[in-house]
Amino acid sequence: MAVSLPTILGEVAKAKNKDGKKAVLVRYDNGALREILKYAFHPDIKFLLPPGNPPYKSVVDETDNPTYLYGLVRKLYLFVEGGNPNLKTNRREYLFIEMLESIHPDEAELLLQVKDKKIKCRGLTYNLIKETFPELLP
Repeated sequence: MAVSLPTILGEVAKAKNKDGKKAVLVRYDNGALREILKYAFHPDIKFLLPPGNPPYKSVVDETDNPTYLYGLVRKLYLFVEGGNPNLKTNRREYLFIEMLESIHPDEAELLLQVKDKKIKCRGLTYNLIKETFPELLP
């Protein structure tokens, strides 16, 4: 069973040093994790959403290991510059809120951090991502 993205980043934050953090990222390496990291750290990716948290109703979910975000990562292109130029601003914001409301609160929090390009994870930096997955970032 896949480990949730917030859980993986929690393990990265707990790792004692850079090598430990890299080892966690490599151990859990998957497409969704790479996409989340790319959207959060790639300097050319710009979200077309207002800063801050939109008004959304958090899902009450008791799941210990929520992995809803895995299936939705492929839709992140809708929210960035050049992703879907025909999408109207209101529709884009509505779809983002809909996505937030369909996932676990921990995943929603992570998604909001990715959108604002400020993942709250101790030691998770551009340089760490670049060293671990060189092809992901410029």
